[in-house]
Amino acid sequence: MLNIHKFSVAPMLGYTNKYCRYFYSLLNNNIKLYTGMIHSSSFLNRYNKNMLSYNDIYSNIVVIQFISNNPKDLYLCSKIVKKLNFSEINFNIGCPSLNCKKNKLGFFLYKDVNKIIDCLNSIKYGSLDIILSIKLRINFIYSYQKFLNFIYKIYINTDCKIFIIHARGVIKNNFSTKLNLKYPYLNYKLIYKIKKELPNLKIIINGNINNIKSIINHLKYVDGVMIGRYIYKNPLFLLDIYDYFKNKKKYFKKNKLFIFEKKINFKIRKVLYFIYKYIKKNIILNNFHPIYIIKHVSNIFYKIKNSSKFRLNMINSAYLFKNFLNYLDFENFIINN
Repeated sequence: MLNIHKFSVAPMLGYTNKYCRYFYSLLNNNIKLYTGMIHSSSFLNRYNKNMLSYNDIYSNIVVIQFISNNPKDLYLCSKIVKKLNFSEINFNIGCPSLNCKKNKLGFFLYKDVNKIIDCLNSIKYGSLDIILSIKLRINFIYSYQKFLNFIYKIYINTDCKIFIIHARGVIKNNFSTKLNLKYPYLNYKLIYKIKKELPNLKIIINGNINNIKSIINHLKYVDGVMIGRYIYKNPLFLLDIYDYFKNKKKYFKKNKLFIFEKKINFKIRKVLYFIYKYIKKNIILNNFHPIYIIKHVSNIFYKIKNSSKFRLNMINSAYLFKNFLNYLDFENFIINN
């Protein structure tokens, strides 16, 4: 079975909210899930309850990700997070957005390693038994040796032993988040080299990982892999990962007919059943609209026959949910409508 520390779904702002995380935990509860990036001051002022009301039995697999340059705020955030029974906080120093540049956050904290150390230590002081991790990206501002020294300095001066490294750097003088999803080119070997030179660190690799074969290859050199947008595009990949690592079967590419027949008849129907039950429960308990979760779930039809039709039916079902008398009505509308 896949160890929780070996695989994770990346934090994606605007995507991996509490509903999306619940859905992913249904598919595979042997993974780590991350909140979207949360600014420490926003968390303290207004977002904490909304971001962290993670109402399912797998809340222990969720990691809170903060972005900040204010050690005092992070200390206060850490105290709140611990009261909510979350066991790990991740600190983002990899976001390359223009907003981060203006406010000296994320990637633009690299030049102030002492501030990064202060921020990490403040999180730890807020909750002594919290697990610390840091998310960063390859930094082409430095030479390899300077980048290695930068990581080592954080390692020896903080309690952070988990480094999640994105295999892309940042385009010089162009801080478009969209462009930095594609350029510069990936450099996995540099991350392998860091793990080899700093073997006591737990190194998680991130960046354009989208198949079982590449996961297996990366795990030869590093401690874990993180996948982001491909999971959102194709959430049933979480089931493929679970099946492979549980059964140790030889990986092979399934043809489209196999995917359609097997996943519609079993995997997709199983997902739909749990989502239906979840929606019914939450409509009764609180102010909840089915679209909150269905917009994430609709991607289960990725690359199967008639996928656009099923996806559209599922989105429409969110607005017609009150008309379904039982689960079979819900399923039939989506698959047979």
